[in-house]
Amino acid sequence: MLSPKRFFWELIELDGTTADDITKALMECLGRDFNEDFLGQCFVSFACDGASVMLGKRTGVATQLCSKFPSLFVWHCSNHRLELAVGDVVKEVSGLNHFQIFFDKLYSLFHASPKNQRQLAQCAQAVGQRLLVIGRVLSIRWVASSERSVRAVWENYRVLHDHFTNAANDTSRDSRDRAKYKGLDDVLTSATFVSNLGLMYDALTELSDLSRQLQKREMTLPTADRLLTREIRVFESMVTMPGPHMTTVHTALAEKSFKGVALRENGRLVQIHAGQFFRSMVENLRHRMTSTTSSHVSTREIPLHGREARDNQLIQDMKVIHPGSWPEEELDNLRRKTSALH
Repeated sequence: MLSPKRFFWELIELDGTTADDITKALMECLGRDFNEDFLGQCFVSFACDGASVMLGKRTGVATQLCSKFPSLFVWHCSNHRLELAVGDVVKEVSGLNHFQIFFDKLYSLFHASPKNQRQLAQCAQAVGQRLLVIGRVLSIRWVASSERSVRAVWENYRVLHDHFTNAANDTSRDSRDRAKYKGLDDVLTSATFVSNLGLMYDALTELSDLSRQLQKREMTLPTADRLLTREIRVFESMVTMPGPHMTTVHTALAEKSFKGVALRENGRLVQIHAGQFFRSMVENLRHRMTSTTSSHVSTREIPLHGREARDNQLIQDMKVIHPGSWPEEELDNLRRKTSALH
């Protein structure tokens, strides 16, 4: 199967950022080289992110283009839809906001203070660990960034504990500063946080891998659909079966120790319910990723009509010409016939 050729056609300077301005600028650019008859036959697809100015159902750029070219196939960026699905889960599942707030505090603590960074590096050197960068999680960045941040806390857990303990006992700091570090350590060493950390590490490992796969230049819609179907099955299994990091956490909770650090109970933290989390992830992935629009419909069933149903049917039809969806025996027959011809 031949790969499509990609190249930049032109960089357009906009007079405004409204849907009308963008549509006008795009049509003027295309109109300089092609007439509408040609565009009606060859302008087959329009892909963009999910901003309302681009995909608004009434006056968005895609809607205006479809009024000119009724057969136009509109595709909302798969990676952007993946981020929206994760954002929907954050809104629906209790405990995730507390987890996100803690990581925001860590990010602010170490990115705003070179002194804190040096002291953390010293703690890492003392225990012979490589220090990983801690960023924000479940924010506007791609899920791969969230996975790196969670992995950094998982790998440097002992280092963070040592740094927080040292800072909380550092008499050169004022009482407010010491209390802040004591509070961070109380959260870090709680059994609830470690449980949430393991669950999020498992989920974000899967999501970041899916995100990277979707970014490949050779990715096709049938392949993406197959990857998504696999990911949904994985998350469905995690509703009742813990992932590899949660298995490690269960052992740590039984021993009341994680990476050599004693764990304690913290009644102020909210534990993320694994079943609710992964069921929410499955439903949001299905509704965000398996249609050509980005509407949030995980909490209600809305039938597909018109263009959306047609576009979904087109994706299913494309699988017919994709070898990855062919029966294995038919592929073997094709290989034998091809070998005979050569």
